[in-house]
Amino acid sequence: DHHYLFSAATTSAIDIQAQVVREMAVRAVLTRGSMSLGESAGGLPPDRVVQTEDAILADSERLIRTHHDGSDGAMLRIALAPCSPFSVTPELMRETAALARRHDVLLHTHLAETEDEDEFCRERFGMRPLDYLASVDWLDRDVWLAHGIHFNDDEISRLGAHGVAVCHCPTSNMILASGCCPVAALEQAGVAVGLGVDGSASNDHSNLMAEVRQAFLLQRLQYGADRIRVDHALH
Repeated sequence: DHHYLFSAATTSAIDIQAQVVREMAVRAVLTRGSMSLGESAGGLPPDRVVQTEDAILADSERLIRTHHDGSDGAMLRIALAPCSPFSVTPELMRETAALARRHDVLLHTHLAETEDEDEFCRERFGMRPLDYLASVDWLDRDVWLAHGIHFNDDEISRLGAHGVAVCHCPTSNMILASGCCPVAALEQAGVAVGLGVDGSASNDHSNLMAEVRQAFLLQRLQYGADRIRVDHALH
């Protein structure tokens, strides 16, 4: 679960999630999301929902020390997840990566979801989203990305070479008309591709089995019925 919206009333949101996960005896990776780049500084989120980077990093380390279990088959793990290029600074991306690697936890963010993200990265950082990811030390096998729609062929090869994974969110991508994740090309390049439901704001339900069907149909539309079989969606 990617929780990145914190307010004064929800500072312990991930602690509450962790408690419920333990009570239900389910396996979960809870990601400590973050937003530090508000509208007044040129970012996407309203200023009222961003946090200082010192507060984000301190709480990230606290959650790892309190809840993360790094053992094989662990039921509860913590990952660190700055929200997107629109909502955090390069400095926070670098510091988060360094913190995650000190504690051997995974990293997650949204990337290459929309065409305007590409425009934002070019204007603000002078590079495309994947080049930006590399510039902040995020191009590695401890990273998985939500969406991964707008990659060119060279970028897909780089993702595979560096072991970066992608989470395909077909329903959200269709609702927002973001585009279609090139799943077959990613897998051919050696990229591990999983499925996600994204958030309630861009999905009418959070049903993973329904997402399997949506992925199957959307990838058939992209690649053709002969190339995409039912078992591909379940692989």
